Amino acid sequence: MKTYAPNYYKDFRCIAGECRHSCCIGWDVYIDNDTLCKYEKMGGKLGGLVRAHLCEKEDGICFEMRENGHCPFLNERGLCDIILEKGEDFISEICTEHPRFYNFFSDREEVGLGLSCEEAARIILSQEEKFSLFLLDDDGGEEKTSQRDKKFFAWREKIFEVLQDRKMPIDERARKMLAIAGAKFPQKSPREWADILRGLEIMDPEWEKALCALCEPCFGGDVSEHDTAFENLLIYFIYRHTAGAFDDTELAARVCFAYLGFRVIRALCLAKKASSGECTFEDLCDFARRYSAEIEYSPENTGALIEIMEV
Repeated sequence: MKTYAPNYYKDFRCIAGECRHSCCIGWDVYIDNDTLCKYEKMGGKLGGLVRAHLCEKEDGICFEMRENGHCPFLNERGLCDIILEKGEDFISEICTEHPRFYNFFSDREEVGLGLSCEEAARIILSQEEKFSLFLLDDDGGEEKTSQRDKKFFAWREKIFEVLQDRKMPIDERARKMLAIAGAKFPQKSPREWADILRGLEIMDPEWEKALCALCEPCFGGDVSEHDTAFENLLIYFIYRHTAGAFDDTELAARVCFAYLGFRVIRALCLAKKASSGECTFEDLCDFARRYSAEIEYSPENTGALIEIMEV
């Protein structure tokens, strides 16, 4: 099995206490079995505190979060007390792996970084070099790529080529992406999309407020100064969400899902520029981070939107 990663993958480092939107806030921290065994044997005051904060939910054992949504081991400096005392070997797999995601194929896996992490979003969207994959890990086994995967990789490479053709405006590239996939994006107004998104599970009330900006004029205007960032955004969505599609219909629906993310985030940028006179790269990253946290990190929300695209 070989592992491939985007060319920017090794640039990522958790910024810990400098992070403004810590993944230790507002998310359930589930404990894998190996880490749970370590906690059961952990001595000292910290061991007692760790065990006291364990609770069982429908999806498994996790830490009981404080009333403010903070992990009980996130200190006032934004650092993890478990890591500070025991090291990274004593934190759960979900903490170690975030914000990484994995897609699996017949003879390889692909890893990426998720946009819900503000540092990952900054790295992904700021790339000037065109997207490519590199071999991150190799167990020495022979590659035996299935015909289905070969067809998918060739199709995806064609999509990437179009999206990275910087002679065209990003809107035109996005429309060509839909055409190559045989995808028909549902004809709904921005306000209708806002209503659909508000009807999904909302993680953060601020996201619902942000969606109020999705009105008809927002899809006009110009934020072409961020075309390369939107190119990176579309490639990220395709890389993350088209793998594993069962058939051409689902593949087309997932391409529409990628296009929706682009349209919504771009509309939020246009609304910001219309209201304040500018939309900075930092604004774009924050809109992408919010969208990812609300949509990508909820299987129910992602599934509901892909289902709409299949109609």
